[in-house]
Order: sequence, then C-alpha cells, then structure tokens
Amino acid sequence: MERFHSLIQRGSLEHGARLPAERVLAEQLKVSRGSVREAIRTLELQGLVVSKQGSGTFINTQSLNAVATLMTSSLIDDLGAGEAQLKDIFEVRHLLEPQLAALAAQRATPEDVERLASILIEQQRQIMEGETGVHADTAFHFALATATHNTALVKVVSAVEDVLRQSRDQTLQQPGRPQRSLDSHREILEMIRSGDHQGARSAMEHHLTVVEPSSTYPISQEQAAPTANRQHIVNNNQKRP
Repeated sequence: MERFHSLIQRGSLEHGARLPAERVLAEQLKVSRGSVREAIRTLELQGLVVSKQGSGTFINTQSLNAVATLMTSSLIDDLGAGEAQLKDIFEVRHLLEPQLAALAAQRATPEDVERLASILIEQQRQIMEGETGVHADTAFHFALATATHNTALVKVVSAVEDVLRQSRDQTLQQPGRPQRSLDSHREILEMIRSGDHQGARSAMEHHLTVVEPSSTYPISQEQAAPTANRQHIVNNNQKRP
C-alpha cells in the first residue's frame, strides 16, 4: 500500500492513468496477485482509484478522500524525521483550528453541542480512571470539525488528527496535562454553545498553545493565562512604559 502511495505522490501514477493488469502489477512490484488485488480494494475505499466496468481501474487524486489519504500518508512519513516536522504540523493546527472553532460556534446544531458535551464527559471519566484521555481528546477535535458542516475541513482535520494521535498520548503523560486539556475543551465548548465565534477562536488559540510541548512552543504569561484573564494581561503590558 505504501508503495502505491509513494508512486502517486511522486507523480509516477498520475490522475487519470490506467493501472496495469493485476498480473503485470504483481510482477513489477514483486508481490502476489492477491496482495495487488487487496491493495487495489483498499485504494478504492480511500478514493485513490476508480474502477470502471469494461475499461479498467484508474488513478483518482482529485477527490477529498484522495487528498486526505495522501496528506496523511505524507505526514506519517515526515514524522519519522524528527521534531522539526512535528512542529510544522502544529503550525498547521495553529493556522487552521482557531478559525475552525469560530466557524463551529456559528454553525453548530444542538445535536453537535450535545455530541461535544458527551465526549467531554467521557474524557473526564477516562482521566478519573487514571488514563490520559487521549481517545476522547482526539474525538473532541474531530467532532469540532464536524460541527462546521464543511466536508473539506472534516477531511483535512481527519488527516492531521490521524498523525497527531501518535504524539498526543506521550504529551498527555505530563503531570496535570490531561486535566488542563479537559478544562480547555470545556472553555471551547462554552464559547460554541453560546455562539461566540470570537471567544471560540480565542479559546482554541489558548488551548493549542497550552497543549504544545514546551520545547516546540514556549508559553508566555499571556498565552498561558485563561481566556478571561488574557485581555487583562495585555492591557497591563500596554500601560508599562
């Protein structure tokens, strides 16, 4: 599967290209025809190929599912190179998720809000039982994307979250971190429940800053302060000569 992803990412298999027959692919890749057949079925589920009866199987890289799959594959490969790539991913989240939270505050339905609240109840249960709460933590961010009712955003966030799940559990091992994450999620939810899109954006910016590893994003006094106190700190700093 990874070899097919690599061929598509390098442009060796371009959009619209017809795949060779199973026998030919098996010989070229030096694998069994059964392995090729299974790989093609998976590629179909990922949206990366389209089978047309009587014509063959064709590469498809222009659907949302295909873009998300390739993004995830690329990010997972990059993570193996070290902290620099992880920092790049966090920067993407800093650019994307505050605006996503603001959009959710404007569009979330009562059902969306109820779903987010139920996830936080589950996160609290996991923490009380001594777990990190990583599964609920990930679910909250994905449900937030779903609350925007923007299919493209859901696909992009899904790709990023698949990668970040690998590092999130490690950072949640830090003392007090699971509870801080839960408290921050509650603040975001309250902004969304009240329809405060500016507050939701600010709360998400605060959340992303607080949850970053210190080696990646050092936390200033203003960034670490709760949302309600941040403006007070800014005002005090502005008064200083």
